[in-house]
Amino acid sequence: MINDNRINPRVPIDMAVAITLPNNGDIEVHSENISLSGIMIVANHDEFQANLHRKIAEHSTTEPELKVSFTMPRSDNKPVPIKTSCRAIHVRRISQDKYFIGLKFLKLSQSAAAAIQHHVNNNLD
Repeated sequence: MINDNRINPRVPIDMAVAITLPNNGDIEVHSENISLSGIMIVANHDEFQANLHRKIAEHSTTEPELKVSFTMPRSDNKPVPIKTSCRAIHVRRISQDKYFIGLKFLKLSQSAAAAIQHHVNNNLD
């Protein structure tokens, strides 16, 4: 058993995630898991190389801010649309052309945080 000592536990979730890139391009990816602090997405090699992994400027040491939107499912059939800003903080190659990319939420509204926390609480083992 893996002991995950994170402050905010993460749980699996498979949903579409729309990302607006710094160059105003849009891509759609799928999520792998979510926590109150961020979301893990799955991106293919082209999406990763051409968009997500590029720095804002050649000499920048930080990843660009991404605009992310998705809809949190709810057990009461009232899905919650979420729009927020994120930054890629973790990248792991999982196959020849697929990557897990961990996005940290930079800003979350109270309603977004509540919807995510509700989902996490209902899906903890």
